[in-house]
Amino acid sequence: MLLKFNASIVKESLLLLRDKAGLAMLFIMPMALVLLMTLLQDTTLKLLDERRTPIFVINYDADTFGVSVLNGLKQARFFDVHTKLNDKALTEEELRRYVLEGKFRVGIIIHKGASDALRNKIKTEIQEQFPAEEESLFEVDHDAENVLPRVDIYFDPIIKNDFKNAMTSALREFSYAVEAKMIFEIYAELIQDITDIEIKQNNGFQNIIDFREEYATERESRMVPNSVQHNVPAWTIFAMFFIVIPLAGNIIKERETGLAMRLRTMPGSNLPVILGKAFVYFIVGIFQAILMLMIGLFVLPLFGTPALIIGSGILPLFLITIAVSMAASGYGILIGTIATTQEQSSIFGSISVVILAALGGIWVPTFVMSDMMLKVSRFSPLNWALNGYYEVFLRSAGVSDVFGYIVLLILFFVFCIGLAFLYNKYKKSLS
Repeated sequence: MLLKFNASIVKESLLLLRDKAGLAMLFIMPMALVLLMTLLQDTTLKLLDERRTPIFVINYDADTFGVSVLNGLKQARFFDVHTKLNDKALTEEELRRYVLEGKFRVGIIIHKGASDALRNKIKTEIQEQFPAEEESLFEVDHDAENVLPRVDIYFDPIIKNDFKNAMTSALREFSYAVEAKMIFEIYAELIQDITDIEIKQNNGFQNIIDFREEYATERESRMVPNSVQHNVPAWTIFAMFFIVIPLAGNIIKERETGLAMRLRTMPGSNLPVILGKAFVYFIVGIFQAILMLMIGLFVLPLFGTPALIIGSGILPLFLITIAVSMAASGYGILIGTIATTQEQSSIFGSISVVILAALGGIWVPTFVMSDMMLKVSRFSPLNWALNGYYEVFLRSAGVSDVFGYIVLLILFFVFCIGLAFLYNKYKKSLS
């Protein structure tokens, strides 16, 4: 049994080394895919991150409210704020037309007297907090008590509701800041009138809450998910499963040349021959994974992308890679055993891997899939593999965290090898 296993390893190794085109497909194609897809997606993500939404602001209120809101919009990194078009101010009708045509995504009009209306409203509210006999604390314009600062917002019809809500929330945040500043100023004036003590106005109430944004990982050096951390494991898995083509092709060649028939007539089980084939391509998969990881660590940063951060999860990374390579080689054995011609094995093998990759989140990340497709993706072994790598790269996972994915991939390998063995045994009984 051991002799047949070793002989199978030697034979498959020689066949693989002689197939220069197959070796190129196994190693050069994945390298090209990783480089190309990572660079494309990294550039796209950077453009999306740097792109600002064009908005136009007409500010008729040259006072605290209008100036503060306009400055807040300009300082926000999400908006490209315009106040003139070709060195010319726009009318309200022109602004509406340009927004409707899509030249600007949002048009904002801050009406005249907004600051005065806000001050008058604040003074009225403060006045109502005191007893009726103290009704002359401020000079309040009672004719304008119900007049509120007015801001008109025009949205491009194609804008989604989420962006509309975010834009409105940003404007409300700026207006609340102005309102708080005015309230402080008015109370400061009131206290000075009553106590003759001048209150210093030093903007000390800004940013008094410490908001800390962190990723939920125990690792001290927090990692931000990026194109490298998706594409390197994704295309590594894709390349490892693509060994189905040369592996299945070699099995078909054995059958067409009569070698498979001679192997079946040898005494003993055919399982060592199958395991020998799987072992050779299992080693190929390990080398593929190492090569792709090296590209993520050392080559991609030369093109301006972030480097792949492996962290301290070397053991779980090694175990998940072993499981993926086993699953890929087992799948290749199964396709080669069941297929009857080279065309069948190459076409069905490549298409099935592409479908499993699409379902597994290789082409399109699973977080953008619908709920139904997300449920379907859980049946793809490539999805188990990708989730295992995600656990290692993004969540600093230990062996226990990826153990479930490792078990699923090994069970998939056992299923494929078992099915191939039973199919071979069935064909041997017919001959």
